[in-house]
Amino acid sequence: MKLNTRIYIMNPHPEFFNNGTLKKQTEYIQVDMKQIMSSLNPGENLEIPEAYIGQNQKLPARVIIHRLTENQTQIRLKNQAIREKKKGIVMKEKSKHLMGMNVYITNTSPEEVPTDYVHSLYSLRWQIEILFKTWKSFFEIDECKAIKKERLECHLYGQLISILLCSSTMFQMRQLLLEKKRQELSEYKAIYMIKDYFPLLFQAMAVGTGGLLKILHRLYQLLKKNGRKCHRYKKMTVFDILGVVYETTVKDSRQVA
Repeated sequence: MKLNTRIYIMNPHPEFFNNGTLKKQTEYIQVDMKQIMSSLNPGENLEIPEAYIGQNQKLPARVIIHRLTENQTQIRLKNQAIREKKKGIVMKEKSKHLMGMNVYITNTSPEEVPTDYVHSLYSLRWQIEILFKTWKSFFEIDECKAIKKERLECHLYGQLISILLCSSTMFQMRQLLLEKKRQELSEYKAIYMIKDYFPLLFQAMAVGTGGLLKILHRLYQLLKKNGRKCHRYKKMTVFDILGVVYETTVKDSRQVA
């Protein structure tokens, strides 16, 4: 949630007029995010189970506030300073202070998603957004000229086949990199590089499997060198969140075989 979004809780002691009508301005109490920020320890979570979002229309939601570590906060502030210099803007000191935390809103219940899992679940869902971003950025699947229906279908199917080939190759390379180097591959970087290799892969397939294997090996070496995720601070990987342990998977597959 954006830092300038207002969060309210229901006032347990609202005020009333003499005729018994509720005074609207006393129905809710705005949450002091700066005070909450100061009360939390680095890495600690705070949940507001019955909160209301928005200044005008109060929308009910479950709010989870997570305070970043000091290292994470400093890196975020450093990146913000770069953006300010680049765009010629200045963020208010209050907003900079609040950059030391993440605020999540959800309509799930604590039974469905425990408080400590909200951040991890958000990280996993963000992987979906990254994949859609690659579809639009590298394959331009969201753009098309005014053409006939049949040509549009061919264009769309062709793009989807390209996406399938890229994704399949990327996931295989990702698994190999995890198995051999215990490193996590960046989906965005990997798909960009694999798409660039399409002409070489096409030429290699025309020659034979030997040439194709050489090209795939070159591609793996390139991804190993330049396609890894750049973790600016220590955090759980997607595999950690999913609880994927490669050795267990290999052991189970060997037992089945």
